[in-house]
Amino acid sequence: MKRVLIIGGGSGATFLANTLDRRQFETTVVSASVLHMFQPGLLYIAFKNAPAGITRAERRLLPRHVHFVQQDVTHVNLREHRVRTQAGMELTYDEVVLATGVQTAAARIPGLEEVNAQFGDYHSTIEQAQKVWRHLAEVRGGTIVIGQGAAICKCPPSPLEGVLLAEEFLRERGLKSRTKLVYFTPYPRPYAAEGINDIVAPILQARGIEVRTFFDLDRVDTANRTIYSIEGEQIPYDLALIVPPFIGAPITYEPAEVLDEDRLIITDKFSLRVKGVESAFAIGDATNLPTSKAGVGAHLEAKVVAQALAAKPARFDGRTHCPMDLAYGKGTFVIGSYAAPTVKYAPSRLNHWMKAAMARVYWISLRGWLDPLFDVYFRLTAPEKLAARKAHRLRPAA
Repeated sequence: MKRVLIIGGGSGATFLANTLDRRQFETTVVSASVLHMFQPGLLYIAFKNAPAGITRAERRLLPRHVHFVQQDVTHVNLREHRVRTQAGMELTYDEVVLATGVQTAAARIPGLEEVNAQFGDYHSTIEQAQKVWRHLAEVRGGTIVIGQGAAICKCPPSPLEGVLLAEEFLRERGLKSRTKLVYFTPYPRPYAAEGINDIVAPILQARGIEVRTFFDLDRVDTANRTIYSIEGEQIPYDLALIVPPFIGAPITYEPAEVLDEDRLIITDKFSLRVKGVESAFAIGDATNLPTSKAGVGAHLEAKVVAQALAAKPARFDGRTHCPMDLAYGKGTFVIGSYAAPTVKYAPSRLNHWMKAAMARVYWISLRGWLDPLFDVYFRLTAPEKLAARKAHRLRPAA
C-alpha cells in the first residue's frame, strides 16, 4: 500500500484526503492547525458583520482511516522523502502532496504591518476581519482607501469585492456623500483579466469609486496617514484596508531550488508535480501556477493529483471558476483556463445566490459527495463553451 503524506489542512488537502481510495493508499494529513476555516467567509465578517462560525475541526472533516497529525512542518527533504516538524517528529512517505497555502507578509511593505494591526484585514484571521467591521461601522465621513498591496493575491476578486461592499455599506448608512472611496491596484485596469474588467470598470465609475491603476505600493506613512506608490503617487486616508502581500509557508526544502522568490513551490502547470523532483505534487495557493489562488482551483487540482496517484491519465487545464460579489445582491464568476481567456460573465442575482450557497455546501463538498454535480456544472460552464456561445450570439445573420 502506497503511503501518501499531505502537508496542509486547507480545501485542496482535505478534499484529496477524503477521495483517495483507502484500499490503495495509507493517507496522512499534517496540518499546523486543528481548525479548518472557510476563508471566503472573512469577507462577509469584515463588510457585513456576518457571524464568525466559519471554522470546523479538521479531524472531523476527515474519514477515520486517514491519519491526522497536528504539527508545524519545518523541513521537507524531497530527495530522501522525509519530513520534520517543529516538535521533532519525523515522517516518511512514498508520495507527498504539498498543500501548504500562503500567509500574509505585511512586513514586506514599510508601515503596512501597523496599518493592518490598526484597522484589520480580511485575508488572515476572524479577529482581523472583525476589526475591519468595527472601524467601518465607526465611519462618519472622510476617505476610505482599499487596495491590493502586491500582484500576488489570495482570491483575486476579493480586493474589488471589498470596495464594492464598502460602497454598499456607505450608501445604506447615508454616508456616501460625506465619504470618498478610493481603490488602488498595481494592474493597468481595475481587474487584471479583461473580460471581468469590462464588467467591473463601469460599475466602479457608476458608484463614484475613484480608481488608481499602476499603483505599486511602496510604503504607508502612518503618522501622516498617507499611502505612497513606487511611482511617487500618494493617497491620504482616514481608514485604510489594504490587502497585504502573500508568501509561501516558512518551510525549509531540500532542494531549496523548488521555491521561487516568494517562497511559492515551482510546479509543473499541467502535471502538478514539483519541478525537478520525483514523488512530489503541489496544489492550491502554495504553487506558482499562473491561475487564481482560490479554493475552487485547489479542489480541481486535488482531483488531478488523485487521478495521478491512482496511475490514471491526469492533466490540469488551469481552470478558474471564482465567484465574485458585486454588492446589491448581484454577482459574477471569474471563469477561464490556460487555453481560454477569462470570459465576460454577465452579473445576476443567481450568481450572487450561488456564491452565498457555497458557504452552506462547502463542508459537504470537502467530502467529495457533490462532485458528480460539480462535474456537470463545470462542463456546462467551460470557458471555451461560454466563449463559443457568446461568439454565436454576436454573429451577424446571413
